[in-house]
Amino acid sequence: GWGWRHAGRKNAALSDVDLDIAPGERVLVLGPSGSGKSTLMGGLAGLLGGAEEGEATGTLTVDGVAPAEARGRVGLLMQDPEAQVVLARVGDDVAFGMENMGVAREEIWPRVENSLEAVGRSVPLDHSTTELSGGQKQRLALASILAMGPGLLLLDEPTANLDPSGVAEVRAAVEAVVERTGATVVVVEHRVDVWASLVDRVIVVADGAIAADGPLHEVLAQQGDALRERGIWLPGDDVAAEVGPAPEVPPASSDATPIARVTDLTIGYDASAPVRSGIDLTIERGVSTCIVGANGAGKSTFALTLAGLLPPLEGAVEVETSAGTAGAPHEWSSKQLLGRMSMVFQEPEYQFLAATVAEELAIGPRAAGMTEEEIAPLVDEHLEALGLTALARANPMTLSGGEKRRLSVATALISAPELLILAEPTFGQDRGTWLGLVRLLRAALERGVTLVSITHDPAFVAAMGQRVVDLGQVGTRGATPADPVDEAGASSAENAHDRRVKPGARGLLARTNPVARVLALLVATTPLLITIDPVSAGVALALELALVPLSGVSARSFFLKATPLLLAAPLGALSMLLYASPGGNVYWQFGPAAISDHSMWLALGIGLRMCAIVMPAIALLDRIDPTDMGDGLAQILHLPARPVLASLAGARMTALMAADWKALERARRARGVGDASRIRSFLRGSFSLLVFA
Repeated sequence: GWGWRHAGRKNAALSDVDLDIAPGERVLVLGPSGSGKSTLMGGLAGLLGGAEEGEATGTLTVDGVAPAEARGRVGLLMQDPEAQVVLARVGDDVAFGMENMGVAREEIWPRVENSLEAVGRSVPLDHSTTELSGGQKQRLALASILAMGPGLLLLDEPTANLDPSGVAEVRAAVEAVVERTGATVVVVEHRVDVWASLVDRVIVVADGAIAADGPLHEVLAQQGDALRERGIWLPGDDVAAEVGPAPEVPPASSDATPIARVTDLTIGYDASAPVRSGIDLTIERGVSTCIVGANGAGKSTFALTLAGLLPPLEGAVEVETSAGTAGAPHEWSSKQLLGRMSMVFQEPEYQFLAATVAEELAIGPRAAGMTEEEIAPLVDEHLEALGLTALARANPMTLSGGEKRRLSVATALISAPELLILAEPTFGQDRGTWLGLVRLLRAALERGVTLVSITHDPAFVAAMGQRVVDLGQVGTRGATPADPVDEAGASSAENAHDRRVKPGARGLLARTNPVARVLALLVATTPLLITIDPVSAGVALALELALVPLSGVSARSFFLKATPLLLAAPLGALSMLLYASPGGNVYWQFGPAAISDHSMWLALGIGLRMCAIVMPAIALLDRIDPTDMGDGLAQILHLPARPVLASLAGARMTALMAADWKALERARRARGVGDASRIRSFLRGSFSLLVFA
């Protein structure tokens, strides 16, 4: 009778669970949102932690040992694939687990290629993992697990963030791996039809206990109605028909002023790598628009730009409220955004700012100036509407994935925006909570709220899509994570790991091993450290400037990066000019300051030496990738693999923290609390990062 109670919770997530899963079985775990499915998966994977995270009862073993001792034999794909991305590059991330397991190097890269191809690879092996869309990260996480070949494969909603073609690819990949390896599979999913032909057993979890267990078709035949009442999606269940098709667009809306106009828009996080360009779109007032498209098409980036949380790279987004306020939303303050427009993020955790669910809902109304007497019934109403009343005092970060999604939608709706933008609003929802969410959004639509939803859910499109826009057919795609891999560049697994830079993409030095670049820097600059001779420093500097084009850095970029040096070198020279010991002719003296032949010679030498030492560092060390450096240290200097891998993971976590910081800033801006002083914003952001860690 195994069970688990999360720390701070009164009731157990699971209790008195008795299960025996035989080797080679294919099991589907069903259950309503928050029923304990993910807790069961975490227990099987040995990830529930110690007493500080919760309390366990009974016993749980995998292959005869405690789950924590079976790591390497168990692979878990969690609801949040971001939590499983370790390294900075796609190929290296897939290889990470195999390297830890001691797989031979000649086996690693063919397995990397095969596992990525199995889940529908759409990016090169050296692509940055931070630039992947949510769905692409989910495929990457699955590929990383498949590559290790675990005996027990645990999949926690593996297709939740994928488009329809991605769902088919991932399911086919899992089936192929299972047929080839005979692995035991346990899949958590809300929808039966995706996995019905693969599994031979179904376990239903409800109210923290096992409600049904047996062959799939037998359980469906005997308990179909009960399962539907528990919120489980059954094959052929047309839930959209239960709420009816999307309402007709009101005739008056065609004559009304659009709430938003998007003109020749280019979106992205970096001007050097636009995600999509040439987007022209009109958002009609009081209409529900669904934005669809393949993973990586730029839907989430478009949503952030439309919401005023990401500035356009080019073009314009103009929003006009019913009060006549018009302008570019990215130029509005956080409080100006509140009440005009709101955003539901693809990762709901970024939006959470309070210690309890009820307090989370109160943030928006409080920022809008409502009284506590007005806020309390409003919070209760939204808790009831989305089935979160029992969790009012729970910490938002401890909720299940589906509960977090409903809370994030509620935090946006409670602020009564005119324009509500939602990224994957139905992610992680069971049948019952899906219906509740759609009905809540229908009610908002009837109140005149304009809805823009980024979604892969065809039932949601049928129920809410008064207008449907395929972003893949709007504008043109830029150098995005969705760019297909060039066939010539991906044909050989043998040299895949060494393809780090596209030929000609950067200069000769950029394609040189980073360890060699560091050694070259030491050779070039060490002699300058032991001399202040202006002639030697001047000759060295002239040669270095002549070789700058080989670095691949443009002259403009090079001198921009050298700006601090161009300021520091004259200051260092001036200090030496005035305060060096006088020698030879003295031309000027005032107190301790003096200008002499000796000080002028030293000043010239110091200034030239500073430039001659730092400028090659700018050229040689520019854009050294941590992964390249790690590979170089391991291959050339033969450093042990574990510290190298640990340093690479640390470098990736540093980059991830920077990305999380920016995402948290956008979330606070969307919630109406982004106008605080820099000190307050820094403290809030630092605390949030600690929570994420």
